[in-house]
Amino acid sequence: MLRTIPIIFLAIALILVAGCAEHAPASVVPSGGLSASVSKVEDHWNFGLGCYWKPSGTVFNSGDTEATNVVTFVQLIDTSTGNIRDSKTIALGDLAKGDSRSFEVSLDGECDRSYRVEVRPMEQA
Repeated sequence: MLRTIPIIFLAIALILVAGCAEHAPASVVPSGGLSASVSKVEDHWNFGLGCYWKPSGTVFNSGDTEATNVVTFVQLIDTSTGNIRDSKTIALGDLAKGDSRSFEVSLDGECDRSYRVEVRPMEQA
């Protein structure tokens, strides 16, 4: 019994520091005068959520006019199946010509899967 306690602690420690499968690459789909950049995509793990990915970046209005009701769709896509695992819509409001806004969101995933992140900023009518 005493010999199994260190093994249990070692197993718990390995699980806690293991993290998720890998970092997800990101792509941006521009729309009209709106574009975006993704500064980082971090993978995280905790007891309550399991594995989740946290992309953050900036949406830019490089168009000639103000962009109204700007939203950004952020999707976590399974690279092996092409299926969307999780998605979030972020409302950014109005962006004046040349203006930008930052975003950050958490997307739920499976620890043993490989993902990519897609960011799509657009105006809603």
